[in-house]
Amino acid sequence: FFFFKQKTAYEISACLVGSEMCIRDSFNGIHSSSVYSVAFSPNGKYLATASRDNTCSLIDVEKQTRIECFNSLHTDYVRTVCFSRNSRYLVTGSWDSSICIVDIESRKLIKRLENVHTEGQSKGVWSVAFSVDGKYLAAGCRDTTVKIINTEELL
Repeated sequence: FFFFKQKTAYEISACLVGSEMCIRDSFNGIHSSSVYSVAFSPNGKYLATASRDNTCSLIDVEKQTRIECFNSLHTDYVRTVCFSRNSRYLVTGSWDSSICIVDIESRKLIKRLENVHTEGQSKGVWSVAFSVDGKYLAAGCRDTTVKIINTEELL
């Protein structure tokens, strides 16, 4: 069992002797509501966050600063984030039932997929993930389905 002594409601400070697990830093003030998902880019340069405040943030890991707040991608909670295997694209999924693909370098939206759910069913994208070869994007939806999207047709 691991035990962490909580310093405040938002900041945990602990390092476990004899363990490889060490909480190094915390980021406060990135979001105004719950953070639902986080993902590191495969190249290790970025951390993306998804929040109930309808935004996604991009953090520079080395500088430990937020370099972008995407606040107009979605109209409802941003539920999930992931990076492409080459760290070129950031993908977000939302309760508004859309998926957004952002080019990391330009920080511009390059594709928005609407209504990623079965007609007449509950809306919402709960998870997204790229295939190892990057040719496909999978989306886990609130309507109990998994959608497979061919990225070669999108990017």
